[in-house]
Amino acid sequence: MRTRSRASASQVWLATSVAPDGAHGPVLTFLGDSDAHIVRGLIAILFVAYSDKPAQDILSIDAVALFERLGLREHLTPQRSNGFRAMVERIKSDARAALGTA
Repeated sequence: MRTRSRASASQVWLATSVAPDGAHGPVLTFLGDSDAHIVRGLIAILFVAYSDKPAQDILSIDAVALFERLGLREHLTPQRSNGFRAMVERIKSDARAALGTA
């Protein structure tokens, strides 16, 4: 699945692939890019947290809380923080869809 969306004032491209894994359910892998360097960094953080993980695990990971624990939230504008949250929701939506619980 590929989508192009707006995260803050920047373009974001996010592709999701799903592979079956009988023991732990579907595993999601993400690829993405942005036209803004800061957003590329946000994408990298999200991929460390979520990519190559079972869908059920993705739903239990709180990347927003991780981001705050790292002390990074205070360095973003409200618009970029909203974009970050939108990317997290998109990833979790893809995980729900992979589990058939969308």
